[in-house]
Amino acid sequence: MAEEEKTEETPEQTPAEAPAEAAATESAPEAEASAPAEEAPAAEAPAEDVGPKLTAREIDKMNVPKLKEAALQYGGRISGVHGMDKNQLIHALKEINGIPLQEPKRESNIDRSAVKKKIRGHRAARDQALQEKNKVGLKRARRKMKSLRRKLVRSA
Repeated sequence: MAEEEKTEETPEQTPAEAPAEAAATESAPEAEASAPAEEAPAAEAPAEDVGPKLTAREIDKMNVPKLKEAALQYGGRISGVHGMDKNQLIHALKEINGIPLQEPKRESNIDRSAVKKKIRGHRAARDQALQEKNKVGLKRARRKMKSLRRKLVRSA
């Protein structure tokens, strides 16, 4: 019963303290009302920069779980992350980071028409080696044509 009396005494003391707390809480809402108004513009600015800034190379090297994790860090800007495959995730992340989706092709240093002319010349040499039954010349012409074709494909 002594404990009950102590608990009863505490509520009696709180009403006496209530006017002091009421005065403190009345001034607090005013301070709280002005504080969010000041913080609101600051809170809106980082909303655009939510999520990490990634480069195209970083995005291309990530595996699917890391891509999903990175996509989730952008808040609600990418929807349906868990249902996307790797290509869709890469596309979405590159789009958000402002990375062009098609990488520009690099300029070719070779003259393609000259290489094609060389191939035609070796083709004639190949046909001649076939008629003469020259195995060494045939092999040489075929090998040279093959290397020139590879060069064309690599430069494309």
